[in-house]
Amino acid sequence: MSALLVKALAALVAMAAVAELAAAKNHTIQWSVSGNYGDWSSSNAVSVGDTVVFTYGPPHTVNELPSEADYKACSFDNSVSSDQSGNTAVTFDKAGTRYFACAAASHCSQGQKVAITAAAPGDSPAPKPKENSAAAAAMAGLAVKLALGLGVGGAVLAAF
Repeated sequence: MSALLVKALAALVAMAAVAELAAAKNHTIQWSVSGNYGDWSSSNAVSVGDTVVFTYGPPHTVNELPSEADYKACSFDNSVSSDQSGNTAVTFDKAGTRYFACAAASHCSQGQKVAITAAAPGDSPAPKPKENSAAAAAMAGLAVKLALGLGVGGAVLAAF
């Protein structure tokens, strides 16, 4: 392989890595019994590869429930996982809906639960418009990351 081909390949790999980092998103949920999570998924587009981080304090937990029936019934008997660390990160590795709830006291029945649907790459529904500028800031951040990745790749190619 020629040195020029190796350099070009390295530049393409660098651009792809930056683009992949820019594509995955982190979402944060301030997890509390007074939260309103009923429409969280409809206003927060989650895709495969994204991570949702639940932040909370005692006595809360984040339990992943195996089914919509367990979610609706606030049944924790067959929980897929349970965490009470105060900072629970969940990465969505496949498309579909996952169910989370707090097992402390009657928190789940009071609404501390959320169903999060992850879309397959390229199938993400656009989130509903928000009244604050958080969505605009997130899009600007993504644009900066992509521009940086393309700039780095262009600079490497220009070095030839």
